[in-house]
Amino acid sequence: MKRIIIFLLSTMICFCSTAQNYRNHNKNDNSSNKNTTEKIDKKGCRYEAGFDFIIAGGCYFGSKYNAQYYNGDLKNENNLGYIFNNQYWRDEINRVIKDRYPYISDDVENLGPIGNTSYKVSVFVSLGVKYRFNDNWSLQLAYSFAHLIANGQFRLGYTAVPGTERTGMLDNQYIVGKEDRSMFDFSGCYLFTTHSLVRPFIELGAQFNFVRVKSMDAIFYDDNKNKILTYSLLNNLQNNIPGVQSDGRIVKYGGPGFGFSAAAGIKISFNSKISLDPTFYFSASKLGLPGYKDFSYNFGILIRVVMSDE
Repeated sequence: MKRIIIFLLSTMICFCSTAQNYRNHNKNDNSSNKNTTEKIDKKGCRYEAGFDFIIAGGCYFGSKYNAQYYNGDLKNENNLGYIFNNQYWRDEINRVIKDRYPYISDDVENLGPIGNTSYKVSVFVSLGVKYRFNDNWSLQLAYSFAHLIANGQFRLGYTAVPGTERTGMLDNQYIVGKEDRSMFDFSGCYLFTTHSLVRPFIELGAQFNFVRVKSMDAIFYDDNKNKILTYSLLNNLQNNIPGVQSDGRIVKYGGPGFGFSAAAGIKISFNSKISLDPTFYFSASKLGLPGYKDFSYNFGILIRVVMSDE
Protein backbone atom coordinates (compact mmCIF):
# COMPACT_ATOMS: atom_id res chain seq x y z
CA MET A 1 0.00 0.00 0.00
CA LYS A 2 2.83 2.44 0.85
CA ARG A 3 4.44 1.80 -2.53
CA ILE A 4 1.15 2.48 -4.28
CA ILE A 5 0.67 5.79 -2.45
CA ILE A 6 4.28 6.84 -3.19
CA PHE A 7 3.78 5.97 -6.87
CA LEU A 8 0.56 7.98 -7.10
CA LEU A 9 2.07 10.96 -5.29
CA SER A 10 5.03 10.83 -7.68
CA THR A 11 2.62 10.73 -10.62
CA MET A 12 0.74 13.73 -9.23
CA ILE A 13 3.99 15.70 -8.79
CA CYS A 14 5.14 14.86 -12.33
CA PHE A 15 1.74 15.80 -13.70
CA CYS A 16 1.77 19.13 -11.85
CA SER A 17 5.33 19.88 -12.95
CA THR A 18 4.61 19.12 -16.60
CA ALA A 19 1.42 21.14 -16.56
CA GLN A 20 3.17 24.08 -14.89
CA ASN A 21 5.91 24.05 -17.52
CA TYR A 22 3.25 23.96 -20.22
CA ARG A 23 1.49 26.88 -18.60
CA ASN A 24 4.66 28.93 -18.27
CA HIS A 25 5.51 28.25 -21.91
CA ASN A 26 2.08 29.46 -22.97
CA LYS A 27 2.45 32.58 -20.84
CA ASN A 28 5.77 33.41 -22.48
CA ASP A 29 4.24 32.95 -25.90
CA ASN A 30 1.24 35.07 -24.96
CA SER A 31 3.39 37.87 -23.55
CA SER A 32 5.07 38.24 -26.92
CA ASN A 33 1.79 38.23 -28.81
CA LYS A 34 0.01 41.55 -28.58
CA ASN A 35 -3.18 40.11 -30.11
CA THR A 36 -3.68 37.57 -27.28
CA THR A 37 -6.95 38.03 -25.39
CA GLU A 38 -8.07 36.65 -22.02
CA LYS A 39 -11.53 35.40 -21.10
CA ILE A 40 -12.96 37.81 -18.59
CA ASP A 41 -16.54 37.63 -17.35
CA LYS A 42 -18.75 40.58 -16.55
CA LYS A 43 -17.50 40.64 -12.93
CA GLY A 44 -13.85 40.68 -13.92
CA CYS A 45 -13.02 37.01 -13.12
CA ARG A 46 -10.31 35.55 -15.33
CA TYR A 47 -10.29 31.98 -16.62
CA GLU A 48 -6.74 31.03 -17.51
CA ALA A 49 -4.79 27.79 -17.57
CA GLY A 50 -3.68 26.84 -14.09
CA PHE A 51 -4.27 24.71 -11.04
CA ASP A 52 -7.23 24.17 -8.71
CA PHE A 53 -6.79 22.55 -5.29
CA ILE A 54 -9.74 20.68 -3.82
CA ILE A 55 -10.81 19.76 -0.29
CA ALA A 56 -14.12 17.91 0.04
CA GLY A 57 -16.30 16.08 2.53
CA GLY A 58 -19.70 14.44 2.57
CA CYS A 59 -21.61 11.15 2.74
CA TYR A 60 -20.70 7.86 1.09
CA PHE A 61 -23.18 5.06 0.30
CA GLY A 62 -21.50 1.67 -0.19
CA SER A 63 -23.11 -1.02 -2.32
CA LYS A 64 -25.03 -3.82 -0.59
CA TYR A 65 -23.35 -6.25 -2.99
CA ASN A 66 -19.96 -5.87 -1.30
CA ALA A 67 -21.54 -5.75 2.17
CA GLN A 68 -22.51 -9.44 1.77
CA TYR A 69 -18.82 -10.24 2.32
CA TYR A 70 -19.61 -9.62 6.01
CA ASN A 71 -22.82 -11.67 6.36
CA GLY A 72 -21.14 -14.82 7.75
CA ASP A 73 -22.38 -17.12 4.98
CA LEU A 74 -20.35 -20.31 4.54
CA LYS A 75 -19.43 -19.34 0.96
CA ASN A 76 -17.37 -16.40 2.22
CA GLU A 77 -13.69 -16.69 3.14
CA ASN A 78 -14.58 -15.56 6.70
CA ASN A 79 -17.79 -17.15 7.90
CA LEU A 80 -19.75 -18.37 10.91
CA GLY A 81 -18.44 -21.88 10.39
CA TYR A 82 -15.08 -20.65 11.66
CA ILE A 83 -16.69 -20.10 15.08
CA PHE A 84 -19.01 -23.10 15.27
CA ASN A 85 -16.39 -25.52 13.95
CA ASN A 86 -14.01 -24.50 16.74
CA GLN A 87 -14.87 -26.93 19.55
CA TYR A 88 -13.60 -24.60 22.28
CA TRP A 89 -15.69 -21.70 21.09
CA ARG A 90 -18.73 -23.86 20.42
CA ASP A 91 -18.63 -25.26 23.99
CA GLU A 92 -18.37 -21.73 25.37
CA ILE A 93 -21.32 -20.53 23.26
CA ASN A 94 -23.47 -23.44 24.42
CA ARG A 95 -22.54 -22.95 28.07
CA VAL A 96 -23.18 -19.19 28.13
CA ILE A 97 -26.43 -19.34 26.16
CA LYS A 98 -27.87 -22.27 28.12
CA ASP A 99 -27.20 -20.36 31.35
CA ARG A 100 -29.41 -17.55 30.07
CA TYR A 101 -32.07 -19.67 28.37
CA PRO A 102 -33.08 -22.54 30.69
CA TYR A 103 -35.65 -23.82 28.20
CA ILE A 104 -32.87 -24.99 25.80
CA SER A 105 -32.25 -28.72 26.16
CA ASP A 106 -29.49 -29.29 23.59
CA ASP A 107 -26.66 -27.49 21.81
CA VAL A 108 -27.54 -24.42 19.78
CA GLU A 109 -27.28 -24.59 16.01
CA ASN A 110 -26.10 -21.98 13.52
CA LEU A 111 -28.97 -21.28 11.11
CA GLY A 112 -26.92 -18.87 9.01
CA PRO A 113 -27.43 -15.26 7.96
CA ILE A 114 -30.81 -13.63 7.47
CA GLY A 115 -31.72 -10.63 5.35
CA ASN A 116 -29.28 -8.46 3.44
CA THR A 117 -26.19 -7.08 5.09
CA SER A 118 -25.73 -3.39 4.35
CA TYR A 119 -23.29 -0.58 5.00
CA LYS A 120 -24.10 2.38 7.19
CA VAL A 121 -23.84 5.79 5.58
CA SER A 122 -20.17 6.74 5.95
CA VAL A 123 -18.13 9.92 6.09
CA PHE A 124 -16.45 10.61 2.76
CA VAL A 125 -13.37 12.88 2.53
CA SER A 126 -11.37 13.80 -0.53
CA LEU A 127 -8.29 15.77 -1.62
CA GLY A 128 -7.51 16.63 -5.21
CA VAL A 129 -5.63 18.74 -7.70
CA LYS A 130 -6.98 19.89 -11.05
CA TYR A 131 -5.22 21.41 -14.03
CA ARG A 132 -7.31 23.79 -16.15
CA PHE A 133 -6.42 23.89 -19.84
CA ASN A 134 -8.97 26.61 -20.49
CA ASP A 135 -12.31 27.88 -19.28
CA ASN A 136 -14.06 24.56 -19.95
CA TRP A 137 -11.65 21.62 -19.94
CA SER A 138 -9.47 20.26 -17.14
CA LEU A 139 -7.89 17.08 -15.77
CA GLN A 140 -8.26 16.06 -12.12
CA LEU A 141 -6.46 13.63 -9.82
CA ALA A 142 -8.24 12.98 -6.50
CA TYR A 143 -7.76 10.74 -3.48
CA SER A 144 -10.85 9.81 -1.43
CA PHE A 145 -11.24 7.84 1.78
CA ALA A 146 -14.23 6.27 3.51
CA HIS A 147 -14.45 4.14 6.68
CA LEU A 148 -17.37 1.75 6.20
CA ILE A 149 -19.31 -0.30 8.77
CA ALA A 150 -21.42 -3.26 7.63
CA ASN A 151 -24.21 -4.69 9.78
CA GLY A 152 -25.52 -8.23 9.30
CA GLN A 153 -27.68 -10.65 11.28
CA PHE A 154 -27.77 -14.41 11.85
CA ARG A 155 -29.95 -16.82 13.82
CA LEU A 156 -29.41 -19.62 16.30
CA GLY A 157 -31.67 -22.63 16.50
CA TYR A 158 -32.18 -24.92 19.48
CA THR A 159 -34.16 -27.86 20.83
CA ALA A 160 -36.58 -26.84 23.57
CA VAL A 161 -37.19 -28.67 26.83
CA PRO A 162 -40.31 -30.87 26.41
CA GLY A 163 -43.45 -29.12 27.61
CA THR A 164 -42.32 -25.58 26.84
CA GLU A 165 -43.85 -23.48 24.08
CA ARG A 166 -40.90 -22.12 22.13
CA THR A 167 -40.24 -21.36 18.46
CA GLY A 168 -36.86 -23.09 18.25
CA MET A 169 -35.03 -19.88 17.29
CA LEU A 170 -33.40 -17.22 19.43
CA ASP A 171 -33.56 -13.51 18.69
CA ASN A 172 -31.32 -12.35 15.88
CA GLN A 173 -27.59 -12.15 16.57
CA TYR A 174 -25.31 -9.69 14.78
CA ILE A 175 -22.18 -9.46 12.65
CA VAL A 176 -20.32 -6.14 12.39
CA GLY A 177 -17.64 -5.64 9.74
CA LYS A 178 -15.40 -2.59 9.37
CA GLU A 179 -13.27 -1.63 6.41
CA ASP A 180 -11.17 1.25 5.11
CA ARG A 181 -11.67 2.10 1.46
CA SER A 182 -9.24 4.28 -0.50
CA MET A 183 -10.05 5.52 -4.00
CA PHE A 184 -7.86 7.28 -6.56
CA ASP A 185 -9.77 8.87 -9.45
CA PHE A 186 -8.19 10.35 -12.58
CA SER A 187 -10.88 12.26 -14.46
CA GLY A 188 -11.52 14.53 -17.38
CA CYS A 189 -13.73 17.48 -16.41
CA TYR A 190 -15.96 19.81 -18.40
CA LEU A 191 -17.31 23.08 -17.00
CA PHE A 192 -20.26 24.47 -18.93
CA THR A 193 -20.27 28.09 -20.02
CA THR A 194 -23.06 30.23 -18.57
CA HIS A 195 -23.75 33.93 -18.09
CA SER A 196 -23.51 33.75 -14.30
CA LEU A 197 -21.13 32.56 -11.60
CA VAL A 198 -23.23 29.40 -11.09
CA ARG A 199 -22.01 26.83 -13.61
CA PRO A 200 -22.74 23.08 -13.95
CA PHE A 201 -19.93 20.57 -14.55
CA ILE A 202 -19.44 16.87 -15.28
CA GLU A 203 -16.51 14.50 -14.76
CA LEU A 204 -15.66 11.06 -16.15
CA GLY A 205 -12.65 8.96 -15.28
CA ALA A 206 -10.91 5.76 -14.20
CA GLN A 207 -10.53 4.60 -10.63
CA PHE A 208 -7.97 2.59 -8.69
CA ASN A 209 -9.16 1.46 -5.26
CA PHE A 210 -7.83 -0.42 -2.27
CA VAL A 211 -9.85 -2.08 0.52
CA ARG A 212 -8.48 -3.10 3.89
CA VAL A 213 -10.76 -5.17 6.17
CA LYS A 214 -10.17 -3.86 9.69
CA SER A 215 -12.43 -6.15 11.74
CA MET A 216 -15.33 -8.59 11.49
CA ASP A 217 -17.04 -9.75 14.66
CA ALA A 218 -19.95 -12.04 15.51
CA ILE A 219 -21.77 -10.58 18.52
CA PHE A 220 -24.16 -12.61 20.66
CA TYR A 221 -26.92 -10.89 22.65
CA ASP A 222 -29.38 -11.98 25.28
CA ASP A 223 -33.11 -11.12 25.40
CA ASN A 224 -32.31 -7.79 27.06
CA LYS A 225 -29.96 -6.83 24.22
CA ASN A 226 -26.87 -7.20 26.38
CA LYS A 227 -23.69 -8.42 24.69
CA ILE A 228 -22.74 -11.79 26.10
CA LEU A 229 -20.08 -13.04 23.63
CA THR A 230 -17.97 -11.60 20.82
CA TYR A 231 -15.77 -13.53 18.37
CA SER A 232 -13.63 -12.32 15.50
CA LEU A 233 -14.43 -13.95 12.16
CA LEU A 234 -11.08 -12.99 10.68
CA ASN A 235 -9.53 -16.44 10.84
CA ASN A 236 -5.85 -17.30 10.97
CA LEU A 237 -5.09 -14.29 13.14
CA GLN A 238 -4.09 -16.76 15.85
CA ASN A 239 -4.59 -20.43 16.72
CA ASN A 240 -7.55 -19.76 19.04
CA ILE A 241 -6.81 -22.90 21.07
CA PRO A 242 -6.54 -22.48 24.85
CA GLY A 243 -3.03 -23.16 26.12
CA VAL A 244 -1.48 -23.05 22.62
CA GLN A 245 0.70 -20.05 21.80
CA SER A 246 -0.18 -18.04 18.73
CA ASP A 247 2.10 -18.53 15.73
CA GLY A 248 2.24 -14.74 15.34
CA ARG A 249 0.80 -14.68 11.83
CA ILE A 250 -1.33 -11.72 10.86
CA VAL A 251 -3.43 -12.18 7.74
CA LYS A 252 -4.50 -8.98 6.01
CA TYR A 253 -7.84 -9.13 4.22
CA GLY A 254 -8.83 -7.02 1.23
CA GLY A 255 -6.74 -5.78 -1.65
CA PRO A 256 -6.60 -3.64 -4.80
CA GLY A 257 -9.31 -3.14 -7.37
CA PHE A 258 -10.33 -0.85 -10.19
CA GLY A 259 -13.35 0.79 -11.73
CA PHE A 260 -14.82 3.86 -13.32
CA SER A 261 -16.11 7.03 -11.74
CA ALA A 262 -18.28 9.97 -12.64
CA ALA A 263 -19.37 13.17 -10.96
CA ALA A 264 -21.71 16.04 -11.63
CA GLY A 265 -22.37 19.23 -9.75
CA ILE A 266 -22.61 22.99 -9.70
CA LYS A 267 -19.72 25.40 -9.28
CA ILE A 268 -20.70 28.42 -7.21
CA SER A 269 -17.90 30.98 -7.63
CA PHE A 270 -17.39 33.64 -4.98
CA ASN A 271 -14.56 35.16 -6.99
CA SER A 272 -11.80 33.99 -9.33
CA LYS A 273 -9.93 32.23 -6.50
CA ILE A 274 -12.49 30.20 -4.57
CA SER A 275 -15.71 28.35 -5.23
CA LEU A 276 -18.09 25.99 -3.45
CA ASP A 277 -19.07 22.94 -5.52
CA PRO A 278 -22.00 20.70 -4.39
CA THR A 279 -21.18 17.40 -6.12
CA PHE A 280 -22.83 14.03 -6.73
CA TYR A 281 -20.26 11.21 -7.08
CA PHE A 282 -20.78 7.76 -8.63
CA SER A 283 -18.46 4.79 -9.14
CA ALA A 284 -18.73 1.35 -10.72
CA SER A 285 -15.99 -0.59 -8.93
CA LYS A 286 -14.48 -4.02 -8.60
CA LEU A 287 -13.11 -4.27 -5.06
CA GLY A 288 -10.44 -6.55 -3.62
CA LEU A 289 -12.87 -8.70 -1.62
CA PRO A 290 -12.57 -12.41 -2.57
CA GLY A 291 -15.81 -13.86 -3.88
CA TYR A 292 -17.20 -10.46 -4.91
CA LYS A 293 -15.59 -9.69 -8.24
CA ASP A 294 -18.53 -8.15 -10.09
CA PHE A 295 -18.91 -4.41 -10.46
CA SER A 296 -20.67 -2.72 -7.56
CA TYR A 297 -22.28 0.72 -7.64
CA ASN A 298 -21.40 3.26 -4.97
CA PHE A 299 -22.52 6.83 -4.45
CA GLY A 300 -21.38 9.94 -2.64
CA ILE A 301 -22.69 13.43 -1.94
CA LEU A 302 -19.92 15.96 -1.44
CA ILE A 303 -19.30 19.62 -0.84
CA ARG A 304 -16.04 20.65 -2.49
CA VAL A 305 -14.08 23.75 -1.59
CA VAL A 306 -12.04 24.63 -4.69
CA MET A 307 -9.15 27.07 -4.48
CA SER A 308 -7.61 28.43 -7.67
CA ASP A 309 -4.06 29.68 -8.23
CA GLU A 310 -5.30 32.58 -10.35
